[in-house]
Amino acid sequence: PHPRIPLPQDLYGEQRRNSRGLDLSSDITLTQLAAALQASAAHPWTAGPMLGTGNPPGTSQPVCNPADHRDQVGMVQEASTADVDQALAHAQGAAEHWAATPAAERAAILQRAADLLEDRMQPIVGLLMREAGKSASNAVAEVREAVDFLRYYAVQVQATFDNATHIPLGPVVCISPWNFPLAIFMGQVAAALAAGNPVLAKPAEQTPLVA
Repeated sequence: PHPRIPLPQDLYGEQRRNSRGLDLSSDITLTQLAAALQASAAHPWTAGPMLGTGNPPGTSQPVCNPADHRDQVGMVQEASTADVDQALAHAQGAAEHWAATPAAERAAILQRAADLLEDRMQPIVGLLMREAGKSASNAVAEVREAVDFLRYYAVQVQATFDNATHIPLGPVVCISPWNFPLAIFMGQVAAALAAGNPVLAKPAEQTPLVA
């Protein structure tokens, strides 16, 4: 090792830790990943309206692997108009409390989320491959990008934001794109939350389980 060449995790210096990847050229890593993918495939993935008061009753429909429609990835319950109205009311009710939360506390929450996402990379990679049709390397890169978004916005808000000078907008709607259902979605959500806004998160129709 050269003392002036930082290790990958130290790429951003003291600002933030770089996201951790998987070495897909390693037989040991591939063996571990294969086991994680099998476990992920056996997991009963479900998605539905999350309104803070328990999921409302409704009809679920299957979500299938776009590369193999015989592979049912999980089940999704679509939100009704009433669910959306209730979500809006909850977001408006939470706006004042979240806006008053210190920037450092909001940043710490995003940092914890980044660590949890990184720790659970392998099952999430499996879900990205089956629901979004991604390759293993692309799925790993997407999880890493999501982790980097969380840490980046956490550092930015902790270093530059003050509740007295940075006034939140209020409830923000974030819509996930089907081709980056985790990374870009997480970037939108993290930025809005870091700035003190409650978020209404709307998944892409093709990838509700990842969202």
